Amino acid sequence: MYPLRSLIAAVLLLLSPVAALAANSVLIWPIDPKIPAEDKAAELWLENRGDATTLMQVRVFGWQQQNGQEQFQTQQNVVASPPLVRIEPGQRQLVRLIKQTALPASAENAYRVLLDEIPTPQAHGDNQAGLNLQMRYSVPLFAYGDGLTPEAAKPQLSWRIAQVAGKSTLEVTNRGPGHARLSNVYLNDRRVAEGLFGYVLPNSTQQWPLPFAAGNSGELRADLGSKGTAWRSRSAAQ
Repeated sequence: MYPLRSLIAAVLLLLSPVAALAANSVLIWPIDPKIPAEDKAAELWLENRGDATTLMQVRVFGWQQQNGQEQFQTQQNVVASPPLVRIEPGQRQLVRLIKQTALPASAENAYRVLLDEIPTPQAHGDNQAGLNLQMRYSVPLFAYGDGLTPEAAKPQLSWRIAQVAGKSTLEVTNRGPGHARLSNVYLNDRRVAEGLFGYVLPNSTQQWPLPFAAGNSGELRADLGSKGTAWRSRSAAQ
């Protein structure tokens, strides 16, 4: 098991259905792939919009949230094919995310697809070789067992303010069967985050330090999911 911070070192692809990665002119879509129970695989496309060949390693890790921390685990329930891709300038490559085993029934299973750029030697004017900066990208993947569809996998959220190491911390708990994707978060009309804030997986609790001191009462509001569904929730002081 590996902590999320040690595995995601560069960029999280979580902002839009199609995201351009300017670091090496790579386009990756979709950034929210799903594998319904009746399907065997999902598609992930990589396109090289730069002027140099790109090599990328593709791996799929199990994704959990424990004790307010995100963690990855090696697994073989879902694998990437091919696991190593070479993309010439102007070309695109299909990666299939393949379900190899039956998943738990009536459950949403969370994974992270990690795409690591493999540095390639680049020629310079003085005939000396150099290396490109290695980039790592992460795409969330959700796969469903029999009896649960992506449309029916809804979160059920509650929240509170905890004091952790002397700082106000937002703690969100999800008791529903589906994940929550929080963005544009406000607490008592004070902005916590603009754009993506983070995920809360089913039957999990996640924590984020707040940029300001806060009590444990008031209203929290946020957008949920890619369609921007609004969520408002009031909490009384405890």
